Amino acid sequence: MTYQEALVPLIESAYEDLFKNAERLKDKLDYKAAESNRTPMEMVVECATVPPFLAKTIRDMAVAPMDGDEPHASGGMTLEQARAAYESSKADLFDAIRNFPAEKLEEKIETPWGTFAWRDFISYAYWNPMYHVGQLAYIQMIHGDTAMDF
Repeated sequence: MTYQEALVPLIESAYEDLFKNAERLKDKLDYKAAESNRTPMEMVVECATVPPFLAKTIRDMAVAPMDGDEPHASGGMTLEQARAAYESSKADLFDAIRNFPAEKLEEKIETPWGTFAWRDFISYAYWNPMYHVGQLAYIQMIHGDTAMDF
């Protein structure tokens, strides 16, 4: 199994956890610990809408244009719409990851967020939702949901 092939089920699992945790927060998706914080829904929308940007960047081996906006700048989505956005774009992302040339994994890509090896950049599709899964789980605990079955 290649690195690229190994990432795909990890990404799928990360998104399953993300949506499962978000569903458990259904009545707290607009919660903010402080005014400068993002809501759980904003985190989910970011994760759900970034796959097309990642797929294009990975496929073209260059940062895709963002038209001055972050890829997750779409507001006003429901949880169901966010899930649908992810579901409609994941196949293209997985195809781009699976077809990324192994010999290029150690090469660098310059992004607005720093310089990364492609190996690390393509794993963003895994670690970003996992990072937000942790944030959602913490918010769940703040609100009394301490069940560890997610």
